[in-house]
Amino acid sequence: MLSIGIVVLAGLLWLGVLFGSALYAERHPRVLAVQWPYIYALSLAVYCTSWTFFGTVTQAARYGWPLPPTFVGTILLYVFGALLLVRLVRMARESNATSLADLIATRLGKDGWLAATVTLVAALGLIPYIALQLKAVAMSFALLTRSPGNDALPAWQDSALYVALAMAVFAMLFGTRSASAAEHNRGLILAMAFESLFKLAAMLALGVFVWWGLPELPEVPPVQAPPSTTYGFLPLVALGVLAMFTLPHQVHVGVVECRDERHVRTARWLFPLYMVLMAAPLLPLARAGGAMFGDAVPSDLYVLALPLSQGQQGLALLAFLGGLSAATGMVVVSTLTLSLMIGNHWLAPGLLRGGWLRGTGGDLRGAVLAQRRIGIV
Repeated sequence: MLSIGIVVLAGLLWLGVLFGSALYAERHPRVLAVQWPYIYALSLAVYCTSWTFFGTVTQAARYGWPLPPTFVGTILLYVFGALLLVRLVRMARESNATSLADLIATRLGKDGWLAATVTLVAALGLIPYIALQLKAVAMSFALLTRSPGNDALPAWQDSALYVALAMAVFAMLFGTRSASAAEHNRGLILAMAFESLFKLAAMLALGVFVWWGLPELPEVPPVQAPPSTTYGFLPLVALGVLAMFTLPHQVHVGVVECRDERHVRTARWLFPLYMVLMAAPLLPLARAGGAMFGDAVPSDLYVLALPLSQGQQGLALLAFLGGLSAATGMVVVSTLTLSLMIGNHWLAPGLLRGGWLRGTGGDLRGAVLAQRRIGIV
């Protein structure tokens, strides 16, 4: 068990390092120019959320899948459908699109109501997804510190509330420093690449621990997936393909923030390699957790329970920070993207019709940034 103070301090320090990397990218753009194709490719791994750290282990435990089917779909898209992604990048650049709603509305007659509807659908889909990230961080925090579950606490003592507030602050720091949404956010992309490397390192460290750091465990027979899971596998593969086009944060990182379509060529091999490496420890983690804990520990928490059971508190803290990093990347980019869409397609049209421009002197930067901050919260 780790003290709450140590875990909170480690989490805040890591978030501070992320923000520091963003500042470095903004202030030294030329230093990173040569490495930018690799930075862009790594930033795509914002796709690997805290669900990758926790939920995909449960998938492996239940079905014996060595590679999550959504990963399979995404890998197939990048290996065989890169030209489609290049075309999307060109379309976004030609139309000056800053979000998924802009991209769709521009292709279909620049309809403002359509853009507002896309924003509504995106919000309805992403808010539960964001909630899952917060829940995952809260659950892992409770296990690591042996604090009571949040269901037994009043709302003001719920750790997920404070995680949400901290992430809102960091989303504002990352995404509301400039009023122009058309400028490429180098700081955000470098921070996402940095957090992608960190969570990969944490997952591989867990894999090394499972392969060589655990005592001899009883042999667990391989999972015999029921025949129906074959039919469940293929829709999830399709979902992995569609995620690149339908998740607003993925479109933002992969399409809107792509500075050069040639960078997609680098992502074509580097991003699939990243996903294979991220998935490699999942099945060993699932089998080791099943052999050691059975049903006594939820399989979502094997990544923390296994090192804790062997007194490896440092590794458990690293795994927690990996999950926190994965959740933070998704939440920051998602809330930033949603805030852009809400501001551009919900708030601004109504304010303009209400005479918002009068009395501003033509300088709308403060109002635009305020809209985005409201959207993030």
